[in-house]
Formats: sequence, C-alpha cells, structure tokens
Amino acid sequence: MLDKERLLKISELDGDRIREMDDSRLNSFTETADSFIDDYPAQEEDVKNALKEKDYDALTKSLKTVCDMLRRIYAEKPAEACSNRLNAVDDAHYEDLQAFVIDFLKMVSTLSIDLQMAEYQDTPKQLSDIAQEPADKNAILAVDDLPFFLNSINVMLQNSGYKVTCINSGKSALNYLKKHRPGLFLLDVEMPEMDGYELARRIRESGHTAPIIFLTGNARKDSVARALQAGAADFIVKPVAKAELLERIGKHI
Repeated sequence: MLDKERLLKISELDGDRIREMDDSRLNSFTETADSFIDDYPAQEEDVKNALKEKDYDALTKSLKTVCDMLRRIYAEKPAEACSNRLNAVDDAHYEDLQAFVIDFLKMVSTLSIDLQMAEYQDTPKQLSDIAQEPADKNAILAVDDLPFFLNSINVMLQNSGYKVTCINSGKSALNYLKKHRPGLFLLDVEMPEMDGYELARRIRESGHTAPIIFLTGNARKDSVARALQAGAADFIVKPVAKAELLERIGKHI
C-alpha cells in the first residue's frame, strides 16, 4: 500500500483528498495508482507518435486519456491544465504544441516515478557503521556519455555553490571515486558498456553512501524498480530543467 506521508509530498496530487483517506480508501487509491503506473508508458508512446505524425485528432484523444488517468489519482490541476490546452490544439503552432506536450509528458512521468517511490522505496538504511572519510557535501559527480548533456548540467549548476565534476563513462567514474568522496551522484541511466544501474551498484559496493539521483526518460515500473534496488534516492526526468535540478539536489544535500 502507498505511504500516505510520502503521497502528501507529491505536489501534483490533491493533498486534502489524500489526508482524508482512511486505510480502505488508501488501499483503493493504491490499486488505481498501480493501474496508472502500468498503463501510462503505452499512453505516453501514443501521444508521442501522434505528435510526430501531426495527427491532431489522435493526439487530442490520447491526451484526453492521460487527463482522465490523472483525475483518477487526484492529480486534478495538471489534468485541468491539459484539458484547457486541448481546446486550442487545432489553432496552435506545431512548435508551441510540441513544447507543451514535452513538458506535460515530463510532468506525468515524474509523477509516475514519485508514486512508485512512495510505494516501493525502502526506508534509507543506516550506514553510519561503515568506516569512511567524510564526503565533500557540496561536491557533485555527474556521469553521462553525452558531452553536451554534461555541459548543460555544468551550466545549470554554475553559481549554485556546488562543485561539479563531469565524467563520461562508468569506468572513469569508478577510477575517480578511488580518491574522491562526492556528496551526491547524478547518473544517466542509459550509457554504453556500463549503464547507470550497474554503476550505482558498484558505487555502493565500494562504500560510497552519498545520495544517487538518476537522470532518466523512462517511467516504466521495471526501470524504476531496478534503480531503487541499485540505490536510487531520487529521479529527474529528461529533459532536465534548472529549477527542478536544483530542487531535487537540494532535497538531498
């Protein structure tokens, strides 16, 4: 069953309706949320395909389906915002519509992941008994195989008070960690040779206990479960926005 206190921290949900749920209603809500988590990836693909083909009828239908799914899990505000936007689909410039859809899908994917974390994430383990040098709390290690993405992360975190080190492979990251103890990790999920899941597992095996935030474009349950098992503390859905990046990092540093 979903953790009620964690649900209340998800800003897209109606907190008043969450607070008034008893155990029976919470159990029913959990079943509805599980259906949303399972069904959303297919709906997301339908939306993306309709947008790519510029099939506005199919796009409207698919987005309405997502809006209905959101209402069933008490995410009324984003559902209403989407419904209002759908009234002007035919009159919108393609670039404006594309920007809206990308932002909307990112928000829904983030909501799906947050719901999964509220249900499945374990209470953080106590690691104080592991002998280690103190981590450099404001040091962040970002690992991604795409140089332009690492550069964008670097730019977004400039003048934020964080010290960012960018590395483009899991192997190089593990070598770096032999001499450094960052206060937080930003790991891309999809990387060649060593993906983010494997890198996170090896980071933990080497004794590093700092929070791991995964950068992902995937809200599927199996992917989120693998990340949580590997030690994920949080997720940021791509494309990454500066405000969200700083917010998520600030939760853990």
